[in-house]
Amino acid sequence: MELKHEMSPKCLLNLLSFLYWSTLYIWCCVRWPKHSPEWCSRLVTLLHGSVATVIGLSQCGITSLSERTLTMKIGTRHYALMVWSWGYFAFDLLWCLIYWTNNKLMLCHHVSALVAITIYMQKEYTGCTFACTLAMMEVTNPLLQARWFLRNGQREKSRVYFLIELCYLALFITIRGILGSYVILKIIQSDLFDMDEKVISIVFYIVSLGFIKDILEYIAHKYNTTIQEFGVYLDEISILLNNQL
Repeated sequence: MELKHEMSPKCLLNLLSFLYWSTLYIWCCVRWPKHSPEWCSRLVTLLHGSVATVIGLSQCGITSLSERTLTMKIGTRHYALMVWSWGYFAFDLLWCLIYWTNNKLMLCHHVSALVAITIYMQKEYTGCTFACTLAMMEVTNPLLQARWFLRNGQREKSRVYFLIELCYLALFITIRGILGSYVILKIIQSDLFDMDEKVISIVFYIVSLGFIKDILEYIAHKYNTTIQEFGVYLDEISILLNNQL
């Protein structure tokens, strides 16, 4: 008996998206052979992060979020963004497995993203939710990549590098930490989301806390002297005010 295996249209679209990102990466490696694989990968990541942020915010309608928008049916544009991002995260997961096997937190992030997008694809009303989630995840990514490219170009002591790093650190902690804590609380309390959506949201939140922990350790290590000087400055102001009172 002959068995026939047919690939579903959804799987085919995801595969094509993965091939698109893989081909783009290979093209970058051929186009700029003197640069490292990480340089080419980050260039691809910069493209996805920038476009995903703009499109995600436009589809999210963040200024008019409501129960109606969060429960609206997935449109073609929503699904196209899901397929486009699924292929990217599949590509980047494979790249990380080859080059960044020791970065377990990043691997967890990509696996969670693939699972989340797959879950969103199976539902009929998650277009706006996915767009908002993607925008929150990727909004700081262009800053992260710009910071890496500057450091790779030996410009980590420039003012531009300092400003980009400051914006990245502040935005990541604010969006993933403060805003993320508020959002995850609302998701858990809401009846609009199914249990699998709540679980994957909690996983994303835990991963974000892991990244925030790394960022706080980085700040404490790099800006230790600056923090101490600022603390001494505050103590001097406090003493001055007490003397005047």
